Amino acid sequence: MGSQSILPLPPDARRVFDALRWIFRELRIAQDPKGKASGLSAAQVFVLHVLKDQGALSIGALAQATATDPSSVSVVVRKLQQKGLVGKAPGAGDRRRREVALTTAGARAAQGAPSPGQQGLLDRMGRLAAGDLRTLADLLEKVAPPVEDGHPAPMFFQDGASGGRR
Repeated sequence: MGSQSILPLPPDARRVFDALRWIFRELRIAQDPKGKASGLSAAQVFVLHVLKDQGALSIGALAQATATDPSSVSVVVRKLQQKGLVGKAPGAGDRRRREVALTTAGARAAQGAPSPGQQGLLDRMGRLAAGDLRTLADLLEKVAPPVEDGHPAPMFFQDGASGGRR
């Protein structure tokens, strides 16, 4: 048991907690029962939706579209490949570049899955002024747990995510 006493939070701290609760609620709801029943995580559903909306993408472009790191999105893509929902093929414009694309089964899975909560959050952040977004990022980094060196942040609800913040 800690020796720290619990003090009343300042009203603005409560506002932050409330906003985070609403954000996490939205993301948790996006982790829908249909996705769980089909064995898909919210991260996998998000990648399927991005590929459905944008077509075949390189790992780098997919990472950019999902606001994550290429190594994190590669883990999700590998799991989707194992399920037969995506495949990799040479790029249309550059045959040396490999692109990730939906398979027929992946297109059906994306069609049947609800819109991912991550997209709504990204859309709202995209409407912020550049300075406001920078301030939000700076402040969230101050209250987030410390980052392990060299470990990118995993996608939301990425199964088997290791490393990252501790």
